[in-house]
Amino acid sequence: MKKIFFILLLLATISFYGKAQTEENKYTIGFDGGITYNVNAYQIAKNANYGNNYYGVSPRYNIGVDYGYNVSNRFRPRIEFKYVSVMYGLDFSNTIYNITDKDFVTVNYFDINLHFDYLLLTIKNFQLFASPALKYEFELNAYPEVNWSPYLNMEHPGNLLGGAIAPIFKYNLSDHLGLTLTPEYTIFLEPFASGNSKPYYRYSGNFGIEYKFGD
Repeated sequence: MKKIFFILLLLATISFYGKAQTEENKYTIGFDGGITYNVNAYQIAKNANYGNNYYGVSPRYNIGVDYGYNVSNRFRPRIEFKYVSVMYGLDFSNTIYNITDKDFVTVNYFDINLHFDYLLLTIKNFQLFASPALKYEFELNAYPEVNWSPYLNMEHPGNLLGGAIAPIFKYNLSDHLGLTLTPEYTIFLEPFASGNSKPYYRYSGNFGIEYKFGD
């Protein structure tokens, strides 16, 4: 499934590039990546069936590509496709399992995010944007490091909805090419693990490069 998404993403990039060449100063394409830090990705009470509980493991990483359209000099909606890898721990102390006390599970997600960038400030080559976003992510795969209990992956959500806010610090190397720094805060609408009443949220810090088409 992951290969299919990356193929579709490549085709979308090629199509976007062809269309962007026919417009002036309207379209942007960006690539970025960085660290991802989960908060409250654990379980408060032990699992009722198996006796294990979750604990958070951070940080991990994310990489992505986005496509933007400049509606005006200040406003730009942007769609983003992102690969996100997170990890959590499973504690089996005092359970019926004797194989290991702890295990680590990696969960990989594919994100489809809609950003609404607004230009707040321009000083020479430097620009500052505010970027609220709507986020949807779904699970690509999940696997424990000790591959003996795949059913233990069932309690984290396979799909997540949420919202995010981020400032974008951009330095323009030229009229077309810029470097970006984006610290982002995301909060989701449901907990990461069942039995956790605390909200699940995430911090990330990304570096990227952005290209604006046109003369």
